[in-house]
Amino acid sequence: MVKVTLIDRKSNALTPSSLRCLSHLPTINMTAGCVHGCAYCYIRGYSQYPGDDTVTVYRNTAEQVARELTRKRKRPIAVYFCPSSDAFMPVAEVLEQSYRTMKLLLDQGIGVQFVTKGAIPERFFALFAARPELVAGQVGLTTLDDGLNAAVEPKAAPAARRLSDLGRLINIGVTASLRADPLFHGITDDDAGLGTLFAEAARRGVRDVSASYLFLRPAIVGSLRRNIHDEELLQRILDPFDKAGRASFQTRNAETGGISLPIEVRHAELDRIRQLAERHDLALRICGCKNGDITNSRCHLTNLTATARVNKHRAEQTSLW
Repeated sequence: MVKVTLIDRKSNALTPSSLRCLSHLPTINMTAGCVHGCAYCYIRGYSQYPGDDTVTVYRNTAEQVARELTRKRKRPIAVYFCPSSDAFMPVAEVLEQSYRTMKLLLDQGIGVQFVTKGAIPERFFALFAARPELVAGQVGLTTLDDGLNAAVEPKAAPAARRLSDLGRLINIGVTASLRADPLFHGITDDDAGLGTLFAEAARRGVRDVSASYLFLRPAIVGSLRRNIHDEELLQRILDPFDKAGRASFQTRNAETGGISLPIEVRHAELDRIRQLAERHDLALRICGCKNGDITNSRCHLTNLTATARVNKHRAEQTSLW
């Protein structure tokens, strides 16, 4: 049973992110907490995390965003949903606020960008279909094995639903890609499993995939130990980190510590995954925030190609006058 608490937001809804991949867009969280229950999720270590199966919904988000937009001299190109939650978690109050806020933005010509592991409801497809050039999204999925997914992300949408939603986004003209993150070394990164996932994504029109391996922090290790009840699976996830050294997660102004797979392992494995993706005509994007020691690239967590087309059109129209 999910416990839902409704509160008014006291601070700004639109906030900057310290992540480099999100540094150029304002971000918004619809909630504190998330009910998808992903055992590896970094938000479990946040001081404001309300607990498992508990979500605090900001019920005045759309109104707050409307007020903030009137005060801005320069409107954002797009707004990113959600760095520390999910706009499409299966909670009616969350979905209502997400819909109202996204509609508000799109009606004003402001783009909507998101990443999700949830099931996207029908009314959102109708909303996005009206302004697909303003929408960009990533769907998170690392394996088609629903048994494994149930163990590590128990309340996320089934793999088949996520793939279906990804295909539907592309079919209505939304810029959409696959996010294979976090990968578990030796579990979800094998050629057979990833090859099948990439093939299914490509069949639905996907052309870009971002990937990265699990990055451990103390809170994440604790969450894995508490929430993964299959001891063999838990050890298979953690064993590759036995000989790993300290690593840094790159933010815009600082670095946060943690444990990553050894650099030589990530370099070799991500190169192999790149070649595997290319066999399915997919371009692999690697997150430089998690892999600053091997790349400075970005993972397309946000994608400005959709809104860039709109801005170009606006500029062309303006030049006519």
